[in-house]
Amino acid sequence: MKDLIIYEIATKGFTSPRGPESGNFASLRAKLPYLEDLGITGIWLSGYSLCDPHHFYNIWTQYAVIDPEKFDPTLGTSEGFDALIDDAHGCGIRVCLDVITHGLMNGCPIVKEHPAWFRGSTSGMTDYDWTGGHIDLDDWWVKIYTNFVTRHHVDGYRLDVAIYRPDLWERVRQNAATAGHPIVIWEESNAVIPGVTDFSQRENMISATNTGTLDEVLVHDMPGFYDRKFGRTGYYQVEIQNQDGRRVEGDTNGHGALKVRLAGLGADQVGRRNGPDGAKPDGLPDVRLTVSGIERKPIENIVVPNDMSEKWELGAGGGRPVFVEGAEPFGPLVCGPEAAIHIGTLAWGSSIQLSCHDQGWTGFPHDKNPYVAQGSRCLFGYSFLFSPMIPIFFSGEEFNATFHALPQLSPDLYGGKDIGQGRWLYGAQLDWNEVEQPPHQEMSRDVKRMIAIRRKYGDILAMWPGSKEPNLRAAEHECEMDVPAPYIRWNDNAVIPCMTTLAIVKADESIAVSGGVKGAVLWRSS
Repeated sequence: MKDLIIYEIATKGFTSPRGPESGNFASLRAKLPYLEDLGITGIWLSGYSLCDPHHFYNIWTQYAVIDPEKFDPTLGTSEGFDALIDDAHGCGIRVCLDVITHGLMNGCPIVKEHPAWFRGSTSGMTDYDWTGGHIDLDDWWVKIYTNFVTRHHVDGYRLDVAIYRPDLWERVRQNAATAGHPIVIWEESNAVIPGVTDFSQRENMISATNTGTLDEVLVHDMPGFYDRKFGRTGYYQVEIQNQDGRRVEGDTNGHGALKVRLAGLGADQVGRRNGPDGAKPDGLPDVRLTVSGIERKPIENIVVPNDMSEKWELGAGGGRPVFVEGAEPFGPLVCGPEAAIHIGTLAWGSSIQLSCHDQGWTGFPHDKNPYVAQGSRCLFGYSFLFSPMIPIFFSGEEFNATFHALPQLSPDLYGGKDIGQGRWLYGAQLDWNEVEQPPHQEMSRDVKRMIAIRRKYGDILAMWPGSKEPNLRAAEHECEMDVPAPYIRWNDNAVIPCMTTLAIVKADESIAVSGGVKGAVLWRSS
């Protein structure tokens, strides 16, 4: 995990050996030397199993799965997949598979053969009955994803939508470890489950997938982002919804009837929802808010949003859970006139997403580019590669690829309207001739340099695991322009300043930071 730099590939559009939507295992394998030279260390492979060619956005996608155990013949054979994995490992690149956890395509053979395994429907597909006590379903699932590790030597899994059954993934992880091939597992959203998942894909996103709106804190104030994560600063609103229908609110800026104050970090009280076994604490301290002016009435819900598009709720309906200190565990919640409210944090920034296949999701403007960086070295460096998190980005970002939609890509999730006008990034068709054309070539060169810096100074710049606060602080600066806040990263031996304006420092100067750390590793960029 410490050295992961994750590069997402939608196999069909990544290469075009026989025209649009013809990418396969062999053509991806031929691009491995390029990826090795780029410097990424992990592939998130979103395209390998037997799937429907039109269900989502009118194109082939990994998410319209028919049989998770079979390779799609349009992509290649089992032998071709093994050759891809072996060559990737030879290039120092791990390969993790995208797993669709909620269900299969309606009427597919597995649904017909095992109707008792399924119940309900999501996204026009038939859902697995994960709570029905089907031991044969459980064993079938564990066998599939154990075999991908033991027979095909994949290195981990990204779980689409949700995990549903942590106990099954714990079995897969244990089987992999027993076979001598430890794996990494990450879920699309929600929290890390100790011993089961390692991080969450959507912990921190630079851009909203359906609007393209940038997260201003991540883009312009990386040290401020960590001050928020560690409860030192930030804006929070608290809304209390009473059972009698009355609502009262306030925020940390002093507005509203409730008086809300940020009280820093408190002990882990919230815990995490872990499926059938209930909540288990993850050991991460909570952000603690003190709220006064509360009426002594039964409370229906407490909703706490902040200025980073995060939300917590008492019932965790659509948000993350809230814990009220001193509240009775049974009966209606009544507190007041003052209470301490805990809101649980995700792991403190263990992953950051520049882009993924969901950029350009339904509702995204038809005239807007779904790629996020669009040539910005600041987004790629300051906000992304040099943050203390696992970086995740979609193929093509590294050379500022022009967005070319696959010919059959529709802007409608299930429709066939406006063919060729979709903006979903999964449906991008890369033009590899652009890599040799300025300014695409210049962007590629600079991204390779930045990845090389992150890898060379990984002991300073790599992800900081678990709940340990990274060595990252704002640097005092003067500038006539409005620039992102400069920050420094350090360890016991060296300091790296991260900034976006031209910085020139004498190489023989030492930089001192709190704790007596001296020495400097210097980076210069414009």
